Amino acid sequence: MSPGCTWGALLLAALLLQPALSSPDFRVGARFAVRLPGAYQPGFTGRTTVLEAAGQRQPRFAAAVSAEAGTGGGYLCSLVVLLANVTVWASGRPDQEFAARAVCQLELTADGQLRLTDGAMAVVWWSGTAGQGAKVLRLDSKTGNLRLLDDKKHTVWQSFDKPTDKLLPGQWLRVPSYFTVSPAKISSPFYSVELDTDKIGAYIYFGEQKYSYWELAPNSNQAMAFAGMDESGLTMYDQRRRPVAKISPAVNKGPVRFLALGDDGSLGLYAYDSRHGNFTPSYEALAFCDLPLACGVLGVCSLSGSCRDFAARGVRPAQGGTLCNATATSSDALHDMVEVRGVTTVLRADSPLTNVPVQQCVDLCLRDCSCAAALHVKDDAVAGSGVCSHYELTAGAREVIGGEDGQRHSYWVKVLKGSKSNCREDEEDYDARNEALNKILIIFGVVDVIGLLLFGGLCVYFICLRGRTADEHVCEEDGEAAGHDRGAAEPDRNANNSGAVQDS
Repeated sequence: MSPGCTWGALLLAALLLQPALSSPDFRVGARFAVRLPGAYQPGFTGRTTVLEAAGQRQPRFAAAVSAEAGTGGGYLCSLVVLLANVTVWASGRPDQEFAARAVCQLELTADGQLRLTDGAMAVVWWSGTAGQGAKVLRLDSKTGNLRLLDDKKHTVWQSFDKPTDKLLPGQWLRVPSYFTVSPAKISSPFYSVELDTDKIGAYIYFGEQKYSYWELAPNSNQAMAFAGMDESGLTMYDQRRRPVAKISPAVNKGPVRFLALGDDGSLGLYAYDSRHGNFTPSYEALAFCDLPLACGVLGVCSLSGSCRDFAARGVRPAQGGTLCNATATSSDALHDMVEVRGVTTVLRADSPLTNVPVQQCVDLCLRDCSCAAALHVKDDAVAGSGVCSHYELTAGAREVIGGEDGQRHSYWVKVLKGSKSNCREDEEDYDARNEALNKILIIFGVVDVIGLLLFGGLCVYFICLRGRTADEHVCEEDGEAAGHDRGAAEPDRNANNSGAVQDS
């Protein structure tokens, strides 16, 4: 085949393959919808694919209109991007629930607005691009980025600028930035990962308060300006695009597919397992007891990874209503503070108090109507003082790791005043039971050691006894053999002598 024919064939093949390698466009005037049931159905989910990546690459991206049953008797509607069966991006939190018999509809209006409606007048989400010349919605087959383009193919809006609970390879963010749990699952409390110039932090929001429970900061105190995801993890860069911090896989399971913030506050990198067709973690930032609500708000996470209620330690945290005392006098106070020994919390207050004695830390929490617990950490440099943190919920409680930290950490919980004596008695009983159990274990351990020593000694004695008996038996046999030899020789000697005399 001539070179001209070869190039012609390649060009023809490229033209034929082009539609299969690019996503179809969602243009002005197009509509896709999910029709909702005629009556409310709890647990209902529906989905209509809008754009889908072509080709054989697995896993593949797709954009879809998604509807699911809400908690108020209606339905929630959203635009989502999927990687296989995992939602990696979702449109903003719906402002209202759709009624039954409505539709969840996506449309691109003539003025360039991408929006979700109920098929009539109600709009629950929009892109904010009206009048900016958006003409087409396109899905990037390699990255999963959903983009609105104008006539000149310039990006007017893209999903990468508004991450939800996941970051994808190819995604870049300017610092400061953040991403949260999936919008349909946001509640109080909820979780957020925030990228600042000095650190990356994972936070739990409770009312107007937020507490961090995981942080990553550069080693050299360099300011972070950008965050970039690729198949090796999340990298933080300075103004000159030099890497200063990185989250990378602990185990090589293949290319990283996304960084995810879980519904429980977990944070991890995930790879695709083609054999089983699912995603598995290649890096997990937090162990079970490091999660802020691992054991809820009434439990303590033990060193073994199990949960036990505060009540098992003789403490019953005050719950519901106000945490204020009726008057300032201690005799009329409704609440008191109880120390939970050997316990700390994974939560870090945003603005802790410094150089505060433990009693002052506890008293301040007692007088604060929103304070449910307090943590005091001794400062080794200043005797009698330390860092004081107050919390609006008794979450993130876990047993202290290491004896030294147990002496430095002092965790206090607000309780009803009438239960303080009972709490103390229960806590003393709990400590007494633990002490008795420890003594029993020690005694049984000593008995086991003594038993092993006796058993070993008896074995040695038995072996030696068998060896001694065997030696005596051998000696007796040797003696008998020697006697028989002499008895056989003596008659011969006597006979010879007699014969000699007779001969003489």
